[in-house]
Amino acid sequence: MLQLLLAAMLLVGCGEKKSPLDAEARDSGMRSAAALVAVDHTDTMAMERAVMDAKAKQSAYALKRDSAAVRAFDEAFRSYLKEKDKMLYQSIFPEEKK
Repeated sequence: MLQLLLAAMLLVGCGEKKSPLDAEARDSGMRSAAALVAVDHTDTMAMERAVMDAKAKQSAYALKRDSAAVRAFDEAFRSYLKEKDKMLYQSIFPEEKK
Protein backbone atom coordinates (compact mmCIF):
# COMPACT_ATOMS: atom_id res chain seq x y z
CA MET A 1 0.00 0.00 0.00
CA LEU A 2 2.83 2.36 0.86
CA GLN A 3 4.42 1.76 -2.53
CA LEU A 4 1.12 2.40 -4.28
CA LEU A 5 0.64 5.68 -2.45
CA LEU A 6 4.13 6.87 -3.23
CA ALA A 7 3.91 5.74 -6.83
CA ALA A 8 1.17 8.34 -7.18
CA MET A 9 3.80 10.95 -6.33
CA LEU A 10 5.34 10.41 -9.76
CA LEU A 11 3.17 13.13 -11.27
CA VAL A 12 5.99 14.86 -13.10
CA GLY A 13 5.61 17.28 -16.00
CA CYS A 14 7.78 17.50 -19.09
CA GLY A 15 10.49 20.05 -19.76
CA GLU A 16 12.93 21.89 -17.57
CA LYS A 17 10.85 24.97 -16.76
CA LYS A 18 11.30 26.61 -13.38
CA SER A 19 8.40 27.65 -11.23
CA PRO A 20 8.07 30.74 -9.05
CA LEU A 21 7.15 28.19 -6.37
CA ASP A 22 10.28 26.08 -6.97
CA ALA A 23 12.06 26.91 -3.70
CA GLU A 24 8.87 26.50 -1.68
CA ALA A 25 8.12 23.14 -3.35
CA ARG A 26 11.66 21.85 -2.74
CA ASP A 27 11.49 22.87 0.91
CA SER A 28 8.10 21.21 1.27
CA GLY A 29 9.39 18.03 -0.37
CA MET A 30 12.38 17.86 1.97
CA ARG A 31 10.23 18.51 5.03
CA SER A 32 7.74 15.85 3.94
CA ALA A 33 10.52 13.32 3.44
CA ALA A 34 12.02 14.22 6.82
CA ALA A 35 8.63 13.66 8.45
CA LEU A 36 8.40 10.23 6.80
CA VAL A 37 11.93 9.26 7.87
CA ALA A 38 11.14 10.29 11.46
CA VAL A 39 8.16 7.93 11.71
CA ASP A 40 8.62 4.56 13.42
CA HIS A 41 8.85 2.30 10.36
CA THR A 42 7.00 -0.50 12.16
CA ASP A 43 3.94 1.75 12.60
CA THR A 44 2.34 1.27 9.20
CA MET A 45 -0.60 3.56 9.97
CA ALA A 46 1.76 6.41 10.87
CA MET A 47 3.81 5.71 7.75
CA GLU A 48 0.70 5.83 5.56
CA ARG A 49 -0.39 9.05 7.26
CA ALA A 50 3.01 10.64 6.56
CA VAL A 51 2.81 9.53 2.92
CA MET A 52 -0.71 10.91 2.56
CA ASP A 53 0.39 14.21 4.11
CA ALA A 54 3.26 14.42 1.62
CA LYS A 55 0.95 13.62 -1.28
CA ALA A 56 -1.50 16.28 -0.14
CA LYS A 57 1.27 18.87 -0.06
CA GLN A 58 2.47 17.88 -3.52
CA SER A 59 -1.09 17.89 -4.84
CA ALA A 60 -1.43 21.55 -3.94
CA TYR A 61 1.06 22.32 -6.72
CA ALA A 62 -0.75 20.00 -9.13
CA LEU A 63 -4.01 21.81 -8.40
CA LYS A 64 -2.27 25.05 -9.35
CA ARG A 65 -1.27 23.31 -12.60
CA ASP A 66 2.37 23.94 -11.77
CA SER A 67 4.11 20.83 -13.08
CA ALA A 68 7.54 22.35 -12.44
CA ALA A 69 6.70 22.76 -8.74
CA VAL A 70 5.31 19.20 -8.63
CA ARG A 71 8.59 17.98 -10.11
CA ALA A 72 10.64 20.09 -7.67
CA PHE A 73 8.71 18.61 -4.74
CA ASP A 74 9.21 15.08 -6.06
CA GLU A 75 12.93 15.55 -6.71
CA ALA A 76 13.53 17.01 -3.25
CA PHE A 77 11.44 14.29 -1.59
CA ARG A 78 13.31 11.50 -3.36
CA SER A 79 16.72 13.09 -2.85
CA TYR A 80 16.21 13.58 0.89
CA LEU A 81 14.83 10.08 1.33
CA LYS A 82 17.68 8.51 -0.66
CA GLU A 83 20.28 10.36 1.39
CA LYS A 84 18.76 9.89 4.86
CA ASP A 85 17.13 6.43 4.66
CA LYS A 86 18.35 4.45 1.68
CA MET A 87 16.52 1.26 2.68
CA LEU A 88 13.18 3.07 2.91
CA TYR A 89 13.92 4.79 -0.40
CA GLN A 90 14.62 1.45 -2.08
CA SER A 91 11.45 -0.10 -0.66
CA ILE A 92 9.35 2.79 -1.97
CA PHE A 93 11.12 3.21 -5.30
CA PRO A 94 12.38 -0.31 -6.13
CA GLU A 95 12.91 0.58 -9.79
CA GLU A 96 15.67 2.99 -8.74
CA LYS A 97 18.10 0.71 -6.92
CA LYS A 98 21.09 2.99 -7.58
